[in-house]
Amino acid sequence: MSNSNGAQNDHQQADDDNDDILHFEESIKVIKHGYFGWGSFHPTWLQCCNHRWWLLLFIFLYGFFAEVLVSGFTASVVSSLEKRFILTSAEVGALPACSEVSAAIIGFIASYYAGLRHKGRFLSIGALVVGIGSIIFALPHFFVGPYQPIITTSNYTDLCIDKPDSFADQVCNINAGVPTSSRRFYPIFIISQLIMGAGYNLLWNIGYAYIDENVHPLSSAMYLAIMSSVTAIGPSLGFIIAATILQIYVDTPKSAPIGMTPFDPRWIGAWWICFLSMGIILVLISIPLFAFPKYLPGFEKYKALRKDMAGKNARIDHEYGIKTKNIFKAIKALVTNVPYMLIVAGNSFEYILVSGFGYFLVKIIETRFYMPAYQASLTTGYIALASGTAGIILSGIIMKFLKMNGVAAIKLTWIISIADAIVVLTYFVYCGDLPFAGVNRNYPDNPLSTPTTPNLMSSCNSNCMCNGVKYNPICGIDGVSFYSPCHAGCSSSAFNPEYYTNMYLDCSCVNKTTIPLRPYDALGGLCRKSCQELIPFLVGLTISLTIMSAKIVPITEAMMRQEFLFIVSESQRSFAVGFSWVFLRLVASLPAPILVGAFIDQACVFWDSNCSNKVSVCLVYDNKAIMYYISGISLFIKIASTICFFASWIFYKKDHSKPYEHDCSPEISSAKKDLGQTATSANFI
Repeated sequence: MSNSNGAQNDHQQADDDNDDILHFEESIKVIKHGYFGWGSFHPTWLQCCNHRWWLLLFIFLYGFFAEVLVSGFTASVVSSLEKRFILTSAEVGALPACSEVSAAIIGFIASYYAGLRHKGRFLSIGALVVGIGSIIFALPHFFVGPYQPIITTSNYTDLCIDKPDSFADQVCNINAGVPTSSRRFYPIFIISQLIMGAGYNLLWNIGYAYIDENVHPLSSAMYLAIMSSVTAIGPSLGFIIAATILQIYVDTPKSAPIGMTPFDPRWIGAWWICFLSMGIILVLISIPLFAFPKYLPGFEKYKALRKDMAGKNARIDHEYGIKTKNIFKAIKALVTNVPYMLIVAGNSFEYILVSGFGYFLVKIIETRFYMPAYQASLTTGYIALASGTAGIILSGIIMKFLKMNGVAAIKLTWIISIADAIVVLTYFVYCGDLPFAGVNRNYPDNPLSTPTTPNLMSSCNSNCMCNGVKYNPICGIDGVSFYSPCHAGCSSSAFNPEYYTNMYLDCSCVNKTTIPLRPYDALGGLCRKSCQELIPFLVGLTISLTIMSAKIVPITEAMMRQEFLFIVSESQRSFAVGFSWVFLRLVASLPAPILVGAFIDQACVFWDSNCSNKVSVCLVYDNKAIMYYISGISLFIKIASTICFFASWIFYKKDHSKPYEHDCSPEISSAKKDLGQTATSANFI
């Protein structure tokens, strides 16, 4: 009997020795791949970078510049692209949709295989790909030719004077092929967006998981909050930087035509500088990202703590990501989790606004409140910077110091969503339409033309031979805008250095009967007016963006924490977040910009046309229609997302309670002892 026991002890000792050997080999493996460097180059002096703080810094920089590019610059140059390349809002809206297609496909595959692979390598490749795509986006500028908003040939005039019968044909011959040659670059923009989407998506699918697995679980919310803050800081500074760049003439270093300023509706800023500069920066950022190891110091201890915090709710780690055939099992595990899918559904509603209205926000403000593109971009930037950053950081701090788990996080989400839905009511304000002769305001001697059939001709300009005159809007002293000096019946002009624009005289279509005498009848450019409704709209927008930003961290934390997403094991963490992003892109981010662009096009009441009578750029919008489209859809979406978040919280409460109260294994207890057991420990940071 004693011999039997001795044999059993020997076998047990042998097993323990084997386990120790395996554990030692695993440790050697972690150490071997735990250096900061490139290939065999990992000198000792570089190992100070092998820390979670440096990892957070470089991922933050990647996310920051990517957000500046994708969410800031791209949204700021919408109207510039429309005018420069003769595109509709729906066509421009299709560009981010293309980005979402590649993001969904590549993100779905990459997030699955990244679960057990080197996430740092994926992030580095992502930054490189986004940078290359951004550079490609700028290329059409260098091949499209110079921008010609004004015809400078000696026989062209847009004044109300005698013109030859062949005047319209002559103008068309001068502009022959210009719209066609501009539109031919549209496929390049599509290809560029496909490339950028493929790389940009890796940041969120894999970056969150890479950070989360290398920091203390109770500090994860703070790290994710810092990382998520780029979604507010990046676009905000992108809008602000773009506002400065858009004041530079598109063909710099060439000067703009005399009299043309950023307030001129024909003005196009140097949009291409944004994409070229950001592309170079992102390519450079990919270099240090490639140097980080697969696992940072402390990874195993953090992993043990996460398992303990998940407790009995944690599932067995099936190590999805090793075999391709397991991808369907991983998908099934996710879609059958009702609380998780409700969170994803609620988040999808939110992203309809983020991707759709967010992409056109600068254009919407520009159109609804009559601002030049750079001012609208600057306004959007300041609001997004203040509200977005405040919302994300505050929610991260609250979650850290209240030690919120996944359940508390989703409860916080639906509570603040109610406030968000109420604030959206401030969107139902708008400025009245600016009077435009022949479109939404009658000529002095004509009845009002219906919005669907604009008529720019009247008896006051019938002898001016305006057919063929290019768009050159002017503002009469009566506050009415005209398509051109010819359509206003103006027979002479002179440059006014005080206003740095042309002033027009003897304008037969301008109502001067009730206006004090001035040395001119009209000035170049569209009429402008102050809009008191702008203030309440901006206040509501600021509050709404703050609340929307505050949801980012709790939603992400709920999906990352195993005590909430109890079907997700260590190897599935990237895939769980990646799957949610794929879902967001397919049902929200992909169709939203196209649909919003189509709504904006639908609100257009006057399209400019070329010599082939094909519409090109919208010149006049129905402001009231835009207000109803934007505000009504926003309110519906906010209500729907609130219901989804609330339902997710209810479903989870029915099945789970107190997920942290479980006994710890010796391994986990040891890890806790090493790292500290309270959220206030300095080791968490």
